[in-house]
Amino acid sequence: MRRAWLTLLAATGLTLATVIPAAAPASAAAPASAAALAPAQVRVNQVGYPAYGPKVAYAMLPAKVAAGVRFEVLTPYGVAYQGVSTDDVGPWNANYQAVYQLSFSGVRTAGQYQVTLLSPGRAVSPTFVIGDGAELYGQLVDNAVRYFTSERDGPDVVSSVLDRQPANLTDERGYVYADPTYDSNDNLLGSFRRIGGPVDVAGGWFDAGGGYEKFAYTASYADALMQIAARALSNKQGPGWHPALGSEAAFGLQWITKLWNPARRVLYAQVGIGNGNASNSIQGDYNFWFLPQQEDRLDVARGGSPGPTAYYVKYRPVFEAAPPGQPVSPDLAGRFAADFALGAQLAADPAEAAHLLSLARGVYAMAKITNVGQLVTAFPHDYYPGSQWKSDMLWGAAEIALADEATGAPAARVRADLSVAARWARAYIAQGHSDTFNLYDTGAVAEGELLQAMQQAGVVPVSPGTLLGDLAAQLRAGQEQAKGDPFALGTQLGASDASPHAFGLFITDALYQKYGGGSQFESFAQQQLNFALGANGWGSSFVVGAGTVFPHCMQSEIANLAGSLSGTGSGDDLQLGAVTDGPSDPANFTGLGTVTGMRACRAGDFAPYNTKTAAYEDNVVSWPSVEPADDYTANSLLAFALGGSGLA
Repeated sequence: MRRAWLTLLAATGLTLATVIPAAAPASAAAPASAAALAPAQVRVNQVGYPAYGPKVAYAMLPAKVAAGVRFEVLTPYGVAYQGVSTDDVGPWNANYQAVYQLSFSGVRTAGQYQVTLLSPGRAVSPTFVIGDGAELYGQLVDNAVRYFTSERDGPDVVSSVLDRQPANLTDERGYVYADPTYDSNDNLLGSFRRIGGPVDVAGGWFDAGGGYEKFAYTASYADALMQIAARALSNKQGPGWHPALGSEAAFGLQWITKLWNPARRVLYAQVGIGNGNASNSIQGDYNFWFLPQQEDRLDVARGGSPGPTAYYVKYRPVFEAAPPGQPVSPDLAGRFAADFALGAQLAADPAEAAHLLSLARGVYAMAKITNVGQLVTAFPHDYYPGSQWKSDMLWGAAEIALADEATGAPAARVRADLSVAARWARAYIAQGHSDTFNLYDTGAVAEGELLQAMQQAGVVPVSPGTLLGDLAAQLRAGQEQAKGDPFALGTQLGASDASPHAFGLFITDALYQKYGGGSQFESFAQQQLNFALGANGWGSSFVVGAGTVFPHCMQSEIANLAGSLSGTGSGDDLQLGAVTDGPSDPANFTGLGTVTGMRACRAGDFAPYNTKTAAYEDNVVSWPSVEPADDYTANSLLAFALGGSGLA
């Protein structure tokens, strides 16, 4: 579902400094011998649990036990709870033939805790907290914001975050090129043809850890979630709460505003290229591993190093979503409308709010909604093979209606815009959708925003029960998927983006409950958060800085070259808040390799916990597990904001 840049590099025939086979994830872990049974393990949400919410830990054992599992929940001052579990939720792999669910929901006193397995065998969990939402998630919101700050491009960087320096200043005068074409291995075909410019596309966020391209598709998604989080926390906690959140959301919106030219009616979809051509006569971003400011310093003159082949790495091409004045891919039109309309909702200045709402209406009106064809997401499309767009049109319309209400638009205008949103809600539901909330399907958040707009306006062009029913259907789909997983993950392990889907299901339940749904999915939704934060087969959180065990060796150029490789040190040494995919298909770990300049880094031994369908490895070469991304982190940010504001 995501781009796999080192695999794509290998497919192009580029020379890698080293090719490193996967450590052990190509198959399930070998069974332990009778003389050396695998040691028992206890898995918990390493951040913690809400005081009045469900609380579950897991004991992983080499074999079933007839008498059940005895465990204690400990505080620094003694035993808080003792229990026995006979709830065997199934085998994990050849080493761990039984997983027992350990429930301790009755423990509600705020404080620090550990779960200790007493028999059979002994094992102790990492320390975690029981507390309210602000205690659990407040710092995680700030960390997620900090990740985006660490990924800033352009002149407006924050040097105190991983010593970031201004980068890609050539984007201030970027030239526009015709859409590139690629072969089946995503090698660039032909050369670039300049069709316009210069345009100022400096700023924004890098898309993901392994490269410095910037995509409208992912940035617009991330910024919208960030603005919703800022709105939720501001409404709950008052102005000034998480001040960096609003500032970072505004930074993202500033770049998105640069990508939409209302006078020429043109939207710029991408800045930079990842893959060059097979011969390396045109190199792309993935040929290099260095800090982003190095791109401005490349000597691309004849006889220079690396020379003219890197011209488009230094002077990055800009690509249009469609020719000026032509209809725009509806996924981008809907997301950009949502971004601008959310900006209008948050703007303190009425004139600025009116301007942003005008931008939202303008870009929304340009959506191509007939004969849509392949969506514009990225070049090449394989990087982000999105195909669903009706949820984006719903999202844009819902945010426009909320902006109407925030800016005091006439009632007739509000009703008209709500009717548009309702039409797209019905279309989205009618088409059917097999996915749950994530980068490729934004329906759950879009439906939640429409529910809020209708509640505030007292206008109901589509039944709230219809929208809540669809949110419930997505949660039931997750529950159905979770039946095959001892750790109750609501998405298929190995085949999809595990951690962002887990956060997405938590978000979906928070919105479902907020707008009138019941609490029947609460335990399932909490376990999705638990999974992403350590209550999984590998015992790792997939959020940097969250919990005790988290990725140390991300495939992130910034983290790898400017940060700690040990996962320790002050917060200034880590790319805090970064969210990685976590477990992935074992087949994705073959043929991984380094690029010149990459610092070798590997942490932990997770091979004993791998299965036939899912593997995890904390190794800088292992993009399937440990490449961070904007959309992953945006999902976590909104989940933590909803949890921290008491909306989950």
